[in-house]
Amino acid sequence: MIEDLYYYCRELEAFIQKNQIQELQMESMDTLFIENLMTEIQKESQKIPDDFKRVNSQIPWQNMDSFWQEDLTRAYEYIDLKMLYAIAAHEIPKIASALHLLIKRN
Repeated sequence: MIEDLYYYCRELEAFIQKNQIQELQMESMDTLFIENLMTEIQKESQKIPDDFKRVNSQIPWQNMDSFWQEDLTRAYEYIDLKMLYAIAAHEIPKIASALHLLIKRN
C-alpha cells in the first residue's frame, strides 16, 4: 500500500518536473492529469490502516485522505488552481521523501 502511494507521489512529482509546469490552466490536459494523480494518491492513502497512520504521524494523512478538501475546494466546488499547483509541486515531493524514508525503514 505504501509503495503504491509512493509511486503516485513520484509520478506526480516527475510529471511536473518533466513538463516544467509553472502554473495550471482551467480544464487543460495537464490540470486534469494532476487531478487524476491526486485522486489516486487519495485512494491509496485511504487504504492505509489508521494504526499505521497514527504511528507515522509526520505524514499529512488527513490532507491526502480528504484530497486537500479544505485547501483546494472553494465555493461551488471550484478547484483553486494555484493551490492545486502548490500542493502538487511543493507538498507532494515532501510527502514522497517522507514515504521513501518510511519504506526504507520497514
